Amino acid sequence: MKAFVSISVTAAALFCGLATPVSAQSGAEERRYSDCMDLAEQTPDKAINKALVWQNEHGGIPARHCEATGLFRLKEYKEAAARLEAIAEDMRVGKDMPVRRGKRMVATGPMLADMYGQAAIAWLLADEIVNAESAIDAALSLVINGSPQEAELLVDRARIAAVDEDFELALSDLEKVQALDPGRKDILVLIAAAARGTGDYGKAEKAINEFLELFPARPDGHLEHGNLYDARGLTNYARASWLKVLSLVENGPDADAARANLERIDVTVK
Repeated sequence: MKAFVSISVTAAALFCGLATPVSAQSGAEERRYSDCMDLAEQTPDKAINKALVWQNEHGGIPARHCEATGLFRLKEYKEAAARLEAIAEDMRVGKDMPVRRGKRMVATGPMLADMYGQAAIAWLLADEIVNAESAIDAALSLVINGSPQEAELLVDRARIAAVDEDFELALSDLEKVQALDPGRKDILVLIAAAARGTGDYGKAEKAINEFLELFPARPDGHLEHGNLYDARGLTNYARASWLKVLSLVENGPDADAARANLERIDVTVK
């Protein structure tokens, strides 16, 4: 049976707390950007309209970023990804960047990395894996080694690699994150999935057991535990883990994956 990694990636989780791409040229413009981004979270279609008006008023990168975020929230991932990557490319050369004290701002490496990282996730959700890989590699080439930003981008690259079934790379990146931050326990479920993909069931079992001890009510943990049991041919244990997922959540990607797996082993689930 082909190994797979089930990862609960949602737009809300991935775009939560977006970094401001630039500092606006005035307090008023900064507030306009903040308001537009807040609107993108609540009513993205209205935010897009406001962003387009702002772009016609020379709003530059902040206005374009608000539009891209609105598209992302509307699940127009391919359109959002293309815009985010174009923003990153323009930021590299100073195009559309705000002017402060008479000088056009220049994007820093971390600012560019953040934008390429956002583009990578949008490409991933658009099922454009090659583009996602290119964008995440660009992001990682710009970060400060050992920084929290590098760690977050390594987790994102691991997700992308897992979707592409490059489990060795996914596991390597996640273990790098562990080395950077040994207290980072939330990624244990991803480590378990990646280790399962490489066939290292012992490492996968250790990671998922530790994860579930810390987060016993996390459905993604029970989903992965079921996946691991299934890979090892322990169907009854797999069934119990997937049923546990459905006892915790009725809807969402974890519930959908659990139902699909249960149906695959001939269990009817309403």
